[in-house]
Amino acid sequence: MTQTKFKYQLRKGSKKEICPNCRKRTFTPYVLASDGKTVADASKYGYCDRINSCKYVLYPEGENMSDWIAPEPQPKPYIAPNPDFIPKEMVKKSFAQFDKNPFFLYLSKLFDIDTANMLQKKYNIGTASNYGTIFFQADKNMNFRTGKVMFYNKFGNRRKDKKSFYLHKKIKKDYSLHQVLFGEHLITDEKPIALVESEKSCIILSVFYPEYNWVASGGVHMLNIYRLSRLPRLDKVYPDQGAFDLWERNTKSMFMNRQMSVRVEQAFKKGILQKGDDLLDLELIERGLNNVHI
Repeated sequence: MTQTKFKYQLRKGSKKEICPNCRKRTFTPYVLASDGKTVADASKYGYCDRINSCKYVLYPEGENMSDWIAPEPQPKPYIAPNPDFIPKEMVKKSFAQFDKNPFFLYLSKLFDIDTANMLQKKYNIGTASNYGTIFFQADKNMNFRTGKVMFYNKFGNRRKDKKSFYLHKKIKKDYSLHQVLFGEHLITDEKPIALVESEKSCIILSVFYPEYNWVASGGVHMLNIYRLSRLPRLDKVYPDQGAFDLWERNTKSMFMNRQMSVRVEQAFKKGILQKGDDLLDLELIERGLNNVHI
């Protein structure tokens, strides 16, 4: 399928606009495929990258869209020649103040303090200066590519009043970032590999299903050839609700024999899950753990 088959296509490039729905700068407007010019109202017609939480898509007016399928943004081939790393001293320094880290406290309540300590060491969970949770992204050589700081409430859910950010931006302006899948450092030949989107889900599911090596993309559009090519195999893929088709396409070219799970979509159709929920949400409901809080 080529873009010339469509009258309109998503504007190329990394520049984003403000989404008219969620008001985040994650909006790509549609442009005429013939000349690349923006449609009449670029603040209205386009596609929001926040596929799970926003899902805003509006095609240009006056078009017959009954048999029209919007082209999804495709992952680009990616080669990382010289990545920079987060200093290990900085990583170790963050392994403190867990009594003020809401995500760590949630793990302690969900399981127990010993399991929470084990998961902290296993996944290199840190505490930021503002008591956010740091998910350090370690590669197979135990080099830390970056660290994502996220904020949680007492129910173990993301806080909407706090924005996540990456620590590498505080290291230097020209930091050479080449991300790997969260959990790559734990991959072994003995266990099959299961893929999810969320770092939180990756960590907790490793307790529920320890027979798998769990890895996380960290975002619905974060699957690219470079990150996937570092996997020796891929056995199970668990997309968040609404991302099944996208992840099926993005993993098919490299792992033809991987199994795409439909558990989340089936639970959504039955009314058990909401839009954007994932495998962990389903597991917590089925295990009666969805109301656990600090």
